[in-house]
Amino acid sequence: MKIGSVEIRWLGHASFLVKGSVVVYIDPYVLPEDPEPADVILVTHEHFDHCAPEKIDKIRKEDTVIITTEGASKKCAGDVRVVHVGDRLNVKGVNITAVEAYNIGKQFHPKGLVVGFVFEIDGVRVYHAGDTDFIPEMKKLADMKIDMALLPVGGTYTMDLKDAVEAVKVIKPKAVVPMHYNYLRGLDLSREQLEWFKKEVESLGVKCYIMDPEVPRSG
Repeated sequence: MKIGSVEIRWLGHASFLVKGSVVVYIDPYVLPEDPEPADVILVTHEHFDHCAPEKIDKIRKEDTVIITTEGASKKCAGDVRVVHVGDRLNVKGVNITAVEAYNIGKQFHPKGLVVGFVFEIDGVRVYHAGDTDFIPEMKKLADMKIDMALLPVGGTYTMDLKDAVEAVKVIKPKAVVPMHYNYLRGLDLSREQLEWFKKEVESLGVKCYIMDPEVPRSG
């Protein structure tokens, strides 16, 4: 799908390719067979399904810049820049802000392990939430005027569909793509559940795109 001149592709799980004047990957755990090289790679945290060094190396060029957390930086090679919540930087014309992401009442993603990213490419502002629950800090994102929010909905390790609807209410993006489901075992959602989410989101005046992953899970 496209917003203006910016193409947004869901590769699968939490992996996205956002392409405008530069090529940005987020959490490239899932890649097509012959992926195009990255200008910027955003990695939300160190878990294997978000930070996969062999996949990163497959898309990394000599001048590719990797933006990630301290924990994940130890698994990555090349031009790696560590960010913490609140950090802002401009890389290859992409304005990037690291934002809070964590679990509430779960042990998987404590505060400080994960970041989300808000980044602007060619005038389009994208929010990739990372592995997070619906957290109070999301209220601050309304002021950032998000064009596209990429939100985890699979439950177990992140917020589920119902909490993601609550997140949409406070973030107030123009559009939403659900992610982090139907790839790892135990995170399966039916078409009926996804259509419920779409209906709830669009009742808020927010466009919802239920995308098919470019790389379906095997097995």
